[in-house]
Amino acid sequence: MSDTESELRQRVRGLLGDLFGGERFAGLPDSGSLREAGLPSTGLVSLLVAMEDAFGFEWDDDVEPEVMRSIDSLARHVLALRN
Repeated sequence: MSDTESELRQRVRGLLGDLFGGERFAGLPDSGSLREAGLPSTGLVSLLVAMEDAFGFEWDDDVEPEVMRSIDSLARHVLALRN
């Protein structure tokens, strides 16, 4: 059974917590900018690698930067890959 978008958002949020501590992004809305919330580019790379491992896919080189903006956009991307 595949995850819903809501479940995917929770899983992405869980990966953020695992990588950077549970409190660092706890107050960030799902639609909030990860960059504006303080996620550095090296942190984004770590998150993207963790997502590959967790969700079983590899990022394409031509993914639009907007996909990596927020928890919402990351979850929607994973959901689109599964459909």
